[in-house]
Amino acid sequence: MKIIYTRGNRTETLASLATLRKILHRFVAHRVFYEVSTRCKRGREFLSAKNVFVVGSIEITNYEHLRILVFDAHNPAHSVEIVNPQTMRIYDELPGRGFAVSFVSEEDAGVETRCYLRDEGEDDDAIERQTGLEKISLPQLFEYLQEITSVETPAKK
Repeated sequence: MKIIYTRGNRTETLASLATLRKILHRFVAHRVFYEVSTRCKRGREFLSAKNVFVVGSIEITNYEHLRILVFDAHNPAHSVEIVNPQTMRIYDELPGRGFAVSFVSEEDAGVETRCYLRDEGEDDDAIERQTGLEKISLPQLFEYLQEITSVETPAKK
């Protein structure tokens, strides 16, 4: 798979799956807009599906062919699967606009399949869960710790 960086318009070949994991891990725990589309270059056929979801995890395997699975954190039945892409384009030239990647596969018959993922920011729910302890006072924290660490003594008869 070729990787094309839009900043500097340079092209590289994928060095390892670890590099791909590092690039895509930026999406985990973030809201992501995605569009999966297929277009026939000779005709007017165009199919597209769009959605926004929070990425829970990303699984990358390379057994018979490269396979990338992006899982929805809030819906285990929803995922995006990208199989054997030929090119990955990385869009990160404008720091304020968010990070994005697109995977493109092209067949000899003139059919192009594209999966575009764009970072829409951190998941607010995950941020609230991570900072929940910061919102309670120190005495409340000590009370909570006392409750969960104290051992109940059995009543004597």
